[in-house]
Amino acid sequence: MWSILKRIALGIAIVSAGIGHATAETTLEKVKAAGFIRVGFPNQVPYAYADDKGQLTGVDADIARRVVERMGIPQMDGVLTEFSSLIPGLKAGRFDMVLAMFVNPTRCAEVAFSEPAYSVGQGLIVASGNPKQIKSYDDLVSGEVQIAVMAGAVQANNLKTLGVPEARIQSYPDMTGSVAAVTSGRADVFAISALAARRLIGMEGMSSVALVEGFPDPVVNGKP
Repeated sequence: MWSILKRIALGIAIVSAGIGHATAETTLEKVKAAGFIRVGFPNQVPYAYADDKGQLTGVDADIARRVVERMGIPQMDGVLTEFSSLIPGLKAGRFDMVLAMFVNPTRCAEVAFSEPAYSVGQGLIVASGNPKQIKSYDDLVSGEVQIAVMAGAVQANNLKTLGVPEARIQSYPDMTGSVAAVTSGRADVFAISALAARRLIGMEGMSSVALVEGFPDPVVNGKP
C-alpha cells in the first residue's frame, strides 16, 4: 500500500502517520499485539470527521484503513480531537497515528509522516455576496480584513509569513467555529483548504456563506 501511496503522491500531504519519538517497529508491534490502532482526527470534512453515529469517516480515514489492514491491524479506533491537539496528543501517546494534516517542515521536526497521499490547494470562505470583495490571498495580506483559521492549521503560519499581523488572525478550534465567525461578522473570511471549503459550501444550511474561486495559491517562501 505504501508503494501505491508513493505513486499517487502529488506534493503536500493530508494524511499523516506520525509516531512521535517511538520507532515505527515498536509502534507496529504494539498495535498488532493489541489488535487495533488509535487514530487521532479532527472534525474536518471531507478528510477525517465523525459521522452521524460518531464513527470516524472521510477520505483520509478510508486510505488509513486500507493501509493498516494491509499491515495486519484489524481495527482502527478514532479519537476525536481538536486540530491543535493532534501532534501534542500523538507525542503524549494518546493515539498512535493522526489524520487530516499537511506536511510541513515544522511538523516534520516533531513527528514522522507517511508518503503524501495527495495535494490540495487553498480556499477562502466569505459571507454571501462577498461584502469585502475578497478575491485572493493578496486581499488578505493588503486589506484590513479579519481572518478566521483553525487553531494549529497551516493557514495561520502561511498568513504570518506573508506579513499579515497576528491581530488580524483569529483562531478557532474547528471549522464550525470558523464559519460561525464569518456568518456573525466577527471575521471577514475563513482560510482553509480548497477541498474542505467546497465541501462546506455544499452542506445544508450554508447558504449564508460563499466560496471564493479561481485564485492562485499563495506563494510562501518562494513556493506555492
